[in-house]
Amino acid sequence: MMKHTYRLWLAACTCMVILLSACKKDYYQDTGTAKGRFNGSVMDYLQSKPDYFSNVVKVIGYAKMEQVFSKENITFFAPANPCFDSSVNLLNKILYLTGRDTIKTLDQVHPEVWRQLLARYVFKGKMMLNDIPQVDFLKFKTYPGQIVRSYDGVPMNLGVVYGNEGGAEYVGYRQLHISYQADISQPLSTWYKAPVASVNIEPDNGAVHVLVFTQHYFGFDINEFYNLCLRYGIAGK
Repeated sequence: MMKHTYRLWLAACTCMVILLSACKKDYYQDTGTAKGRFNGSVMDYLQSKPDYFSNVVKVIGYAKMEQVFSKENITFFAPANPCFDSSVNLLNKILYLTGRDTIKTLDQVHPEVWRQLLARYVFKGKMMLNDIPQVDFLKFKTYPGQIVRSYDGVPMNLGVVYGNEGGAEYVGYRQLHISYQADISQPLSTWYKAPVASVNIEPDNGAVHVLVFTQHYFGFDINEFYNLCLRYGIAGK
C-alpha cells in the first residue's frame, strides 16, 4: 500500500514539474520583450543597441533630428550598421573611379545629404504591421500596398508581402517592405525595395521596423547618394 502511494506521489510530482516547465516556457514567450515593448524613446532604443545602430545614431545627430526621434510620435524603418558600410564602400568606389576624394568617416558627408536620405525612413504617427496593406510585387494592380509620405513629404510605398504555404496562396509568413522611386510613375520593376527583418518594436513614442541589412543601401538609390554628395560637397579629412 505504501509502495503504491509512493508511486502516486512520484507521478504527481513529475506531472507538476512538467506543468511548471510548460508554464515557464509560455511565460517567457509572452513577455513584453517578446512582443517588442521598449521602455524609452525611439532614440533611446537605437542608442541601446550600438552593435546594430551606432551609425544611424550618428546620422540622426548630423541631420539634427534628435528631437524627432526622442519626442515626436513616429514610425522608423531602421537601417542597421552594415547598410551604411556597404553604401559608403560603393560610394567610395564611384568617387575613386571618377577621380574624386573618397570618404573615411560619416561626418565628411554634408548634413543636408543625411537629412534628405534619413527622412525617407521616418513617418509621422505609429504604424504597426497590421496597419499596412498587402503588396504583391507580381500582382501589383490588385495588391499595391500603400503610398505614404515620409517625414519630409517624399512618397514611399509601404506594403506587406503575404507568403504561400502548403500550396495555399497568401496564408504563409508576412514580410513588411518599404520601397522608393524618385519618379513614382515609373514601373514597379524600377523601384528600390527594402524588406524588413524585425517588425513591431514599440518604444514609448512610436514603432521601429528593422530592415534586412544584407539587401539595402542607405538612401535606396546609391547613384542619388553619390549625386547629393557632389552637390553639397564632401569635407576633407
